[in-house]
Amino acid sequence: MTCRIVLSTMLVLALASNGCNSRSSSESKYKELRQAIDLQKKEIQELRSDLDTLKRQRSMDEFMRDWDRVAFLTPGSQGYSLIKSDLGTITVELADVRPYANGSRVTLRFGNVTNATLNEVKATIEWGAVDEKGLPKNEDQKSKEMTFPKSLRPGGWTNVEVVLEGTQPTGLGFVRVRDVSNKGITLYK
Repeated sequence: MTCRIVLSTMLVLALASNGCNSRSSSESKYKELRQAIDLQKKEIQELRSDLDTLKRQRSMDEFMRDWDRVAFLTPGSQGYSLIKSDLGTITVELADVRPYANGSRVTLRFGNVTNATLNEVKATIEWGAVDEKGLPKNEDQKSKEMTFPKSLRPGGWTNVEVVLEGTQPTGLGFVRVRDVSNKGITLYK
């Protein structure tokens, strides 16, 4: 939009400065400016296309860099996913989904395969619907950061209940767990 205003202003000024010249000279200047404007439009379109390509590549690079730090869970899926955390790998599975108030209450079952109790564990939980191909509708997803009310005990499973506001079980297509960290550990003698 700004380029159009600048180019239009240039065109008006060029035509005004040629007021004393002949009509053919004005038409020639107009044609030159019109060509310059068309060239600018083409360059802007190419730059926008290049920018869109770079954004997609960056998004894919970020996804590939962090793919092992994210668990993608779907209702009805069997088994668990692995997530790398600061202290090693933990497991997580979507164990249960129930209606709750204006949303859903899910039980995430975390498996701590380390020999240390993980205290004050934090994670980002994302959830939402999926499209007809089963891909997440990321533009409509909801997200929250939470600190788990329980420590993750060593060598065992710990259930963590999470309320997912605004999404009933029938509309829940996925739950993602990411950015898992903890503030401390407890080791036993």
